Amino acid sequence: MKEIALEILLCIIAASVIMVIHELIKSIVYLCVRKVQKQPASHNNSILAIWRYIDPLGILLSVTSFVPFSKPHLFRIRDKKTNMILGITGFSVIILLFVLSTAVLKTGCLGMDRLFSSGGIKAHVVSLFWQYMAVLSFGMFMANMFPISTFDMGLIIAGISAKYYLSIIKADSLIKLVFILALMFDIIHYGSIRLLRLILW
Repeated sequence: MKEIALEILLCIIAASVIMVIHELIKSIVYLCVRKVQKQPASHNNSILAIWRYIDPLGILLSVTSFVPFSKPHLFRIRDKKTNMILGITGFSVIILLFVLSTAVLKTGCLGMDRLFSSGGIKAHVVSLFWQYMAVLSFGMFMANMFPISTFDMGLIIAGISAKYYLSIIKADSLIKLVFILALMFDIIHYGSIRLLRLILW
């Protein structure tokens, strides 16, 4: 029972870390882009209110399906270029988190090799945390591949064409249904486990 509670806690912590890093970096990039464009940044709250990036439903899905998604900061973005940059940034952040976590598990970088070799409960907890970071970051990457308006793919589509973006908004219910079916049939989690096994063993 304690082991299950520990794993759930580590899963929630890892999911929260991924959500915060994903959205915080996108928010910073947004402010930088607006500054370069010499345009006022249009948003409702401070980007440093990091708890706003943690989506309760995303946390629930992290624990049940290992597929988190974050709560985006409510920017009002009108130009295609900014949408495209933010979408690419979001995907890049998730990929980097996945690469970092798998590198830590496979090579023991960041000083983790000594900790892993020492054994004990601390090594077990840290190893589990990085495993969840790897699985959940892959899950978030796959979730963001769905062309939902607030996801990274939705931002990229908005950066390509307003017409295409309008079409995915109209098909929002159908896209979300496909997303839910992918979660129900555990397709994303199964794919992430297979990929991790291929990388680590």
